[in-house]
Amino acid sequence: MKKFLSKTMLLSICLMTFYAHAQQPERVILSTNQQLISIDPATLEITWSKDDSFISINQAGLQINGQAQSASKVERINPHSAKWVLQPSMITVRVNFDEALVIKFDVNGSKNITRNKPIRLTWFNADEAATDTLIIPFSEGMRIPTDNKMWSRYLTKHYSGASTTQSLKMPFWTLAQGNSFVSYFLANATNGSLFFPDLDSTTTARIDMHASRDFTVLNKNESFEVHISLGDEVLSGAKYYRQWRKQQQQQVTLATKLSSNPNIEKLIGASHVYLFGRNLLATQDVTDWWGLKDWYFQHGLLKPTSAAIKELMPLEKGKGWLNHYQKRLLVESINESLNTYHPASSNTSEPHDIKAQFEAASIRKKWLADHASAYLAPQHSWGQGLSSKMIRILQSAHLEKLWIGLDNWMPAFYQPDVVALSKNAGYLFGVYDSYNTAIVPASNSNWLSAHLPSSMRKNCAIENVDGNKQKGFRGQGFYLNPLCHKEFVKNRISEVIRYGQFNSYFLDVDATSMVREDYSQHSKGTSQSKMLEGFNDRMLYTAKQNVVLGSEDGNGLTSQGLAFAHGLETVGFGWEDPDMKTNRNSPYFLGAWYPDAKPAFFFKTAKVKEPYKTLYFSPQFRLPLYQAVFHDEIINSHHWHSDSLKFSDVQVERDLTAMLYNTPAMVHLSRDDFASINTPRIKALKHYQSGFLPAHTHLWDKALVGFTWLDKQGLIQQTRFDDGSVIIANFSSSDFTLAKHEDHTTNVKVEAGSVLFMLSGKKSFVWHAQ
Repeated sequence: MKKFLSKTMLLSICLMTFYAHAQQPERVILSTNQQLISIDPATLEITWSKDDSFISINQAGLQINGQAQSASKVERINPHSAKWVLQPSMITVRVNFDEALVIKFDVNGSKNITRNKPIRLTWFNADEAATDTLIIPFSEGMRIPTDNKMWSRYLTKHYSGASTTQSLKMPFWTLAQGNSFVSYFLANATNGSLFFPDLDSTTTARIDMHASRDFTVLNKNESFEVHISLGDEVLSGAKYYRQWRKQQQQQVTLATKLSSNPNIEKLIGASHVYLFGRNLLATQDVTDWWGLKDWYFQHGLLKPTSAAIKELMPLEKGKGWLNHYQKRLLVESINESLNTYHPASSNTSEPHDIKAQFEAASIRKKWLADHASAYLAPQHSWGQGLSSKMIRILQSAHLEKLWIGLDNWMPAFYQPDVVALSKNAGYLFGVYDSYNTAIVPASNSNWLSAHLPSSMRKNCAIENVDGNKQKGFRGQGFYLNPLCHKEFVKNRISEVIRYGQFNSYFLDVDATSMVREDYSQHSKGTSQSKMLEGFNDRMLYTAKQNVVLGSEDGNGLTSQGLAFAHGLETVGFGWEDPDMKTNRNSPYFLGAWYPDAKPAFFFKTAKVKEPYKTLYFSPQFRLPLYQAVFHDEIINSHHWHSDSLKFSDVQVERDLTAMLYNTPAMVHLSRDDFASINTPRIKALKHYQSGFLPAHTHLWDKALVGFTWLDKQGLIQQTRFDDGSVIIANFSSSDFTLAKHEDHTTNVKVEAGSVLFMLSGKKSFVWHAQ
């Protein structure tokens, strides 16, 4: 809501408001640079007058543990700062108005807070009647009209109670009120939650939004600080956060990282690839199927699996043939039997010795070559994903720059020569690793990164406030405190890098800001802030091992040491939706998690179910908030569950958005994809390279400074960078004519489903989504 008044009238109104409340707890009036802010100290109702406009910043609604407060000891320190004490909670509030309004809450180490009795401060209450749009970094960035009923229902169901550390990918949000943009930045975002009250779908009410912060026995000595700022564009909140990070010396650009690690140059313009298949032998490595089958059952050293005995043992040459499933089963069974015959450690309950795993890989490869080479191709070509042919095909396809990642380090141990070939070809070669969940190794032999010492599983497990240990990923094992057993973690990371010869590393989860309080005796109590420090320290250590570091999401609070991240351009969604998770007859079914060498979950294309299709992929609801902060600092891409080819009915939207934001494609590959340079996934990589490589090579060290719609529908969108470069994407089904634009003296046509790159000092070029 806006009322346009003269500055003199505004000053008079504020003074009249102050005197009208003289008999009540006084309002606090702050002023700076001919602007006025009026605050009710008891309810935190805030209004801001600027440039003849009257803007609602926060509605009344402050509560402590659900109880309204009164204000005492109100003290004006100077014209732009004040402080007071809330009663009966005894929370001290300090406010300062200089460019932004800074509010700081302190519980002063309150003795009223115990382990099971925190203090909840409900401080934010959006003025839903005045707010047109919510601008929130729940992913790369969401633009949410407050009158949109689909968004209202979705936010209530999926984001009410959302964490301000993990769910918010950066610690701010913005409310659009006409031409004004009010942004709320949390200088310490831990222990916070966002709430979206349930609205009756038959009403005309707008989306409402509240926020709270818990003071616990572990964080009660930490202040809670909020910065509220005004801007005039949709990226205002992101730009405020970027500037704050710079002032706090948290910003480390890619150019700075490149100066200390030359391998980062290989990341510039690179598409991202995950290779699948963790075992030694692939079906493509077999030259004599019947000979291999007979050897497996007759040799007597390898113990056949029960599935192989049932399905394959009765088969005889000349009385049929081995179909695709039977061939795959034979190879999988041989790999499993070989791994059992030559285990990675003599202590199978604690198989975390990296050197032993490397040596086991060498022994298995030599043993199989010695005993079964008559039925197999030469051993240098073996490999389910990682193989010598892979490098030949990628180079033959003229794929100049790639980040190549494994989900398991064993393939690199099996084929160190191929790792060397990959790096010599100019590619980054990395591996997935994680230290967030520890499991009993026997419960999942393939989840190698979670095979941690039993002492870590027992002593490092996070203990929740209720005394229970925090269950790990997918309910397996336990989530771990990153501050626990740090030396083991550092040693294992160093060993994996050493034996795998990796020049890149992917630490899963560390950059998601997924923090909890840990009340375990072993940790002596770890606050969320300390846990954030633990994740950042681990990433910094890894980055200093001369590897290009990546992680999941790359949230603002856990971004130290990162050069790239996977997760924000397409976030995970619909985890529990049965049509996506279990209903195999559904067009939205994502696929099974097998076979290991090519899991359908990662390779099967699927359609996107509503409301996810509209809310996550319609360009009108997307904003480059993350890129406005991190474009020249961290390269971000999709969550690995959803590579660029995963969703058939939104591929154009995803590809155009990626090019518009100047972010890389991600394409999963298996051994099948290296049959020739013309397989669909290799051709897709070539197509993505044709647009991203030249654009990112020019823009990698530039800040994204502008985002606009060139039409009223939001189907023609433009990003602008600080060197004057412009990218325009046409999401519509019709060509769009761009009037004379900067260096162009004539009109420019932007074809439907295309991106126009106008890079400063370069010849313009067009890229079409396919």
